[in-house]
Amino acid sequence: MSSHHSAPADTSGEAPRSSVVNRYGTPKRALGKRARIAGVAAGLVLAIAASALVAWWNTATLTSKDIAFEILSPTRATVTFDVEKSAGDDVECSVRVLSESYAVVGWKSIVLPAGEGGGREKIRSTVELRTESLGVSGGVGDCWTL
Repeated sequence: MSSHHSAPADTSGEAPRSSVVNRYGTPKRALGKRARIAGVAAGLVLAIAASALVAWWNTATLTSKDIAFEILSPTRATVTFDVEKSAGDDVECSVRVLSESYAVVGWKSIVLPAGEGGGREKIRSTVELRTESLGVSGGVGDCWTL
């Protein structure tokens, strides 16, 4: 003899949806068309403002430009370069001499101290470097604010 039990019948008269509502709460209302447009517009304004701030922050605060290099011998070279920076900033630059295969054969770090006053200043530097072998080009690698 098999005993088969069925689930008790739902006598509350509630539809299955209401049991879901009782368990999880009422569903949230979707945003209206105006609210969505306002949210998208606010997001765009914030994105544009953030992009403008980043662009302003990074505008030419520190630039360097190679001017000349001279290979004096297989063990010596000079590199001349310009750095434009804020006058109150101490800046460090790496200067390098490269071989024909683009290997670094000479490298030196140079510190350019802060100048007087405010605003911007342009500094021309000539650096003499010792090299491990004959170089074919030279220039400033990177510069950064200390």
